[in-house]
Amino acid sequence: MKRDWTSRSTILLIGLILVVINLIGLNLFGRLDLTDDQVYSLSDASITIVEELDDPVTITAFFTADLPAPYGTNRRFLKDKLDDYRAYGGQNIQYQFVDPAEEDELRSDAQRLGIPAVQIQVIESDNVQFKNAYMGVAIEYGGERETVPVIQDLSTLEYDITGAIRRLTRDSQPQVGFLTGHGEPTPTTDMQNLNQGLQRNYEVVTVTEQGGSLSANPQALIVAAPADSLSPSVQQALDGYLMQGGKLAFLLNRVEADLQSGQATAKSVGLEDMLSTYGVGLRENLVLDRQSSPVTVQRQQGFFNIAQQIEYPFFPIATSFNPDNMMVSRLRDMMFYYVSEVDTSLALPDGVVREDLIYSSPQAGRQQGFFMIQPTGQQQELNEGPFVLGAAYTGEFPSAFEPGRVSVPSRIVLVGDGDFINERVVGANQGNIGFGLNLVDWLVQDDALLSIRSKSIAPRNLDPVSDGLKPWVKYGTMLGPVLLVILFGLLRWRRRNARQIVLVRS
Repeated sequence: MKRDWTSRSTILLIGLILVVINLIGLNLFGRLDLTDDQVYSLSDASITIVEELDDPVTITAFFTADLPAPYGTNRRFLKDKLDDYRAYGGQNIQYQFVDPAEEDELRSDAQRLGIPAVQIQVIESDNVQFKNAYMGVAIEYGGERETVPVIQDLSTLEYDITGAIRRLTRDSQPQVGFLTGHGEPTPTTDMQNLNQGLQRNYEVVTVTEQGGSLSANPQALIVAAPADSLSPSVQQALDGYLMQGGKLAFLLNRVEADLQSGQATAKSVGLEDMLSTYGVGLRENLVLDRQSSPVTVQRQQGFFNIAQQIEYPFFPIATSFNPDNMMVSRLRDMMFYYVSEVDTSLALPDGVVREDLIYSSPQAGRQQGFFMIQPTGQQQELNEGPFVLGAAYTGEFPSAFEPGRVSVPSRIVLVGDGDFINERVVGANQGNIGFGLNLVDWLVQDDALLSIRSKSIAPRNLDPVSDGLKPWVKYGTMLGPVLLVILFGLLRWRRRNARQIVLVRS
């Protein structure tokens, strides 16, 4: 009887504890997030934004109910995020879920707000069917609205929601400019995905030189792959912009290379002397890397031409980044199209600090002077790396045209490839686009958006092991839990038998 009463008391006590914990959870908010990027928790930037709201934000989630995986998981993830926003924003964050499939009026509202019905594939009664579903969010503040048309990438969900709230609550959008007039690629035609991402939080403008000054004064200015030399008046305009605190990114091609003709020559756009005054520069070389993208070449075999993919080290894939800089700390890879090395030997002016961002792999080499870029498929000896492919500079820069003048604290980013953001050249590479977005955030000093954008949801991979150890890991994970349960049962059985023997003897 005593043992039975003890068991009942334990069950009652555990139940009482669970009830108390749930009651506490209704009034106190907390979360234990063990993911690397804290993807299931709001960042400090999001918390600050919602805590400082002056008026209520109303969020309406147009989401079809009872969707199959993974869409149902997206709905749950969204609800958890909105609960977090409401926990920190209090009465200034209100949200509701509606199902447009239930009412014609809701479908009309979704269409008016730019939230489309998307077609998803479901399996019902052993048949594959297509179903229209809504998975969008509308955010309203002060009579203005922003929408997230379709929730697909959960890693960007917080960025999308916080960015929308930020756009609604601030008076004006900061400007980001792209220098044009010298054969540079343009955002609208050559970098559409990057341009679309920037327009979510910035006003994107093109900038030209007019009468020794710039046509606009954006918070950040990008000089990307000019094909023609920049005149002294353009250089003076850029220098004056920097002196006044403007932030600059130089994405430059130090060597002009053409894969079709197999020829490459050193190139100058007239910026070398100006940049060297700032302690910034590129070496006149090309970096080769064993870790690279392949190219397709035509090989003749007998009477036939056969397409074959071969290693082409002039298209490096960078996977090594500075872990301490938020621009690149969460990037996985970037692809380059003929990249030159950052000159780290240049003397930095007093008060200027360089921070290396992107590195080649250790299996890398350099070509300079005479370039041989034809795809030959021959294995070259590459073991001189890593080399710095991109760097950031902060501080007070001396003027290249007005001796004695020093800029207010500013920022410069230098990358040895001007084409890595040109989607017509390298395609819509997500790593390249992500770096372009982070670069602008860093230049504008928008650390809030940068901290949110750096989050990512990715599977946690096991560390590489030897072939001999792989079977042990495989079967250990399969059979280990079962063996542990059996061992625990045997130990319990032996203890009970020993206890019964002692009771009998006593």
